[in-house]
Amino acid sequence: MFGLYPAGPDWVQHFNATSPAREIQQLLVKHAGFTAGLFHQPYGPARGAVIAVRHGFVVMVHEDDPAELELVVAPDVEMTNLLWSHSHGYASQWSPRELKALTACDSWEQLLKLAGTRFRAACTALERAIDGTIVPAPDPVDPVIAAPFPDDDDVPWLPSDYLHDSPVGEGMPCDR
Repeated sequence: MFGLYPAGPDWVQHFNATSPAREIQQLLVKHAGFTAGLFHQPYGPARGAVIAVRHGFVVMVHEDDPAELELVVAPDVEMTNLLWSHSHGYASQWSPRELKALTACDSWEQLLKLAGTRFRAACTALERAIDGTIVPAPDPVDPVIAAPFPDDDDVPWLPSDYLHDSPVGEGMPCDR
């Protein structure tokens, strides 16, 4: 089993699967925007090996090849430290500047709301990878390529005033 994590039981969600860990990892990476984990054990032996990471949350597997796979979604070590600090009354040890640098959040309330949203999203993605309903994320549209070019009578890449008459009359000497 996984054991307890310092962030507390509210920040851990357990799952069971029959698919291999690497197959679930590939689905999460390919369709849900996760980064593949290296099966390292950030919390120590027998506490889970990371198969995927996204936005401060990790998906860990207890054993790589059992008949029924045990998985867990939990905060990564950095997020765990922040959540533990907040839940145990040590939030004041982090200055607003440090909180902003570490999380891009201006306040603890904003961080907790963002962490909750990301935690639920990671759990939902893992649920869908397990039950086979995960769908590919849409490819982001490049705003430069998606913007149509103006129709300049099929004369591309010319400034708008290029085809206008010049103020210099014909026959005027160039050495003026």
